[in-house]
Amino acid sequence: MAKINLLPWRQELRKQRQQEFIAVLMGVVMVAVAIVLFGHMALSKQVSDQEERNQYIQAEISKLDEQIKEIDLLQMRREELLSRMKVIQDLQGRRPVIVRIFDELVRVIPEGVHFTTLSRAGDTFRISGVAESATQVSTLMRNFDASPWFRSPQLSVVAATSARPVSNVSEDEKLPGNRFSMTVQLESPDAPPAEPNKGAGKK
Repeated sequence: MAKINLLPWRQELRKQRQQEFIAVLMGVVMVAVAIVLFGHMALSKQVSDQEERNQYIQAEISKLDEQIKEIDLLQMRREELLSRMKVIQDLQGRRPVIVRIFDELVRVIPEGVHFTTLSRAGDTFRISGVAESATQVSTLMRNFDASPWFRSPQLSVVAATSARPVSNVSEDEKLPGNRFSMTVQLESPDAPPAEPNKGAGKK
């Protein structure tokens, strides 16, 4: 029987299979590398897009911050204008009040009483004057107390003096009588109540 040597054929088959395995392995490696590169590129694109969005958001935030600063500045200017308007309105509203105060002062001063100084600090009036008698000072106090424009009269000094014909004193100091000093508080009278509707009680 003839002998057949299969060794070269097996070596060729083994070599062919090794080449196929290497080729398949190379293909798998290339596919894996391609997948990794594609994934890296995709992630890089996402990161880049996210960075662009972040930059856009940051720019918009900066714009909003500037707008908020402008709004705050406008709000401050508005408050200043409102404060000035309130001061002007208060001054305009108090014009007739000043007239009424002086008119009421004329009403409360009894005959024989003279004011030498009159000063105001807020709602407090400081008054100095001369009265012919202590009774007139008491009358002045009662008139202040009864006035709707004044309250809490407080007498601090009252002293009887005589005429002083001295050349180096003021005319007010030459007046004889009872000198007094007092304070009184300003109190604006309440607005009159609204008249009831005459037709409300009719059925």
